[in-house]
Amino acid sequence: MSAAVSGGTLGSPSPLRRLAPGRIVAPAIGVAITLSIWIVGGRAGWASGMVVTPAEAIRPLFGASHSLYVRATRATVWEAGRGLAIGSMVAFVAALVATALPSLRGAISRLAAIANAAPWVAVAPCLLVILGRDRGPVAVAAIAVFFFVFVSTSVGLAAAPRSTTDVLAALGAPRRFRLWCLQLPGCWPAVVDGLKLAAPASLAGAIFGEWYGAPRGLGVLLISAMQSGRADRLWAASLLSAVCGLIAFGALAALRQLLVRRYGAAVARAPEPRRTRRHPIITVAVELLTVGVIATGLVVAWYAWIELDHVSPLVVPRPSRVWHDLVSSPGDYVSATLATLTTAAIAFVIGALVGAAAAVLASRVRLLAGIAVPVIIVLAATPLVALLPLFARVLGYNPSTVRALAATMVFFPVFVFTRSGLTAATRPSLDVVDALGVSANSRFRLVTLPAAVPHIVSGARIAAGSAVIAAVVGESLIGRNGLGVEFSRAYRLIELPRAFGAAIVIIVVSVAVFAAAGAAERIVHSRWS
Repeated sequence: MSAAVSGGTLGSPSPLRRLAPGRIVAPAIGVAITLSIWIVGGRAGWASGMVVTPAEAIRPLFGASHSLYVRATRATVWEAGRGLAIGSMVAFVAALVATALPSLRGAISRLAAIANAAPWVAVAPCLLVILGRDRGPVAVAAIAVFFFVFVSTSVGLAAAPRSTTDVLAALGAPRRFRLWCLQLPGCWPAVVDGLKLAAPASLAGAIFGEWYGAPRGLGVLLISAMQSGRADRLWAASLLSAVCGLIAFGALAALRQLLVRRYGAAVARAPEPRRTRRHPIITVAVELLTVGVIATGLVVAWYAWIELDHVSPLVVPRPSRVWHDLVSSPGDYVSATLATLTTAAIAFVIGALVGAAAAVLASRVRLLAGIAVPVIIVLAATPLVALLPLFARVLGYNPSTVRALAATMVFFPVFVFTRSGLTAATRPSLDVVDALGVSANSRFRLVTLPAAVPHIVSGARIAAGSAVIAAVVGESLIGRNGLGVEFSRAYRLIELPRAFGAAIVIIVVSVAVFAAAGAAERIVHSRWS
């Protein structure tokens, strides 16, 4: 009888356990605590009055400015939705091509890394010039989405069980058959994991694009409220951004649950085709050649755009001028790069450790999960770029605020992937340890945690690739030193060679960090298969 009440050793939790009051009470406690702290801070006038009460935060939404917020929200959601659709489709197709054609996998992965490394502070102004003020935010949103969906789809396509893949290969099944009938169906939960991160990112990209001259949108309202010091309007626009992100995040989380029930959530690296062993020097030479070809193609496209469209040097400088600035002032670039890497490293360590620990604690302590997870989900679903003006006004314009924002952006991929990975242990494995009568702690240590490791390193890979950009975005708006500060200062002063030089250094550094994280991920996946 006791086994039935507790869910049994081999079955799923009983209805009594699923309906336990703690599952309802704990989240309510978490929300109540958060609202209480918010109310106390608003009434006390924390941060020189920039923290307002919930009532004051939502008041502008129902006052005379109601129609203004409606139009702005509609514009941002429409831009973000189009960017999410475009970026996700391109990323999904790119991951499929990289999986089906291993010879192109390296080049496509590098292009994905470059897309992720492209600094929004540099991309947004250029895209608004090229595409116009209405379509520019859509393009920024699509770029913001691409990397998350590409990495998640790649991980999902590699999740086919080795035994099943070996059987199909032994039966002579062609690669496209294995891709269509085995890998593609099983990748959907991982794809939705990426979309859960991509949806807030698309909103963040749209909002960031709106900061550079878009006619309408939540980004326009945020900047206007920040510059005018209207705390209530700043909170109102931030809340609208959070609500939009939360709705998208919740819908995708529900979809993922349905897909996991059908396809499972295990991550295991599928065997890759055998390759002829090459000397390390040859491997390095091939890698450098590939990078050189990609870089040459981008420079040629850069020159062609300037020449064919007769682009003014006041808008985009020639590559030769940027190169001259890079080689003539190496000290400035090195010091700025070290400052940005320091910020990114601190943010990555803090965000990754806290994210993984929070996911583990949430899976182990039901009451803590009920209290903390709702708050974390709200923050995870919020486009953090929309909160940057609020962070700056509340926490101050200092390096600690930049690190806090970057650490928060690192936290969510690690938390999301770790929490998903903690559900990746197969039912037969859990049944075996339950039948042996091991303790809950041993069950977690021997089965649950090892099964989550591939997910954790995949989340860390995304976080590492984004840490540099998170630091740059923060530096560009509220920082005191670093590549983001170097870029924003040069852009304001129309020193475009220096601005584009800083952007190129940002891309190189971010791609290098991403490559190192990808190498670590491959090592872990190969040993956990």
